[in-house]
Amino acid sequence: MLVKKMVDYAGGLGIETDIDATPFGNLGERINRTDILLIGPQVRHLYKKFSVEYAGKIPVIQVMNMSNYALVKAKEIFEEAYTEFKEKTKN
Repeated sequence: MLVKKMVDYAGGLGIETDIDATPFGNLGERINRTDILLIGPQVRHLYKKFSVEYAGKIPVIQVMNMSNYALVKAKEIFEEAYTEFKEKTKN
């Protein structure tokens, strides 16, 4: 439900996205075309591992805010991640 709401929100802003929810063990090649990696609050312990492993490859790695995640606040989650992405990738 969160993924669909995020896709719909981004689409409403005219932002093309490819948002997916997948277990970390199944990332495979998808990781090579990832700009933002959002980590669920229930697995926040993986943040440091992914920050080290994908440093320089993925511009934004974030743990989603627990409250926003629990309440499925797609707009807030998307805006926080996308704002950081724009800041880190602006030229």
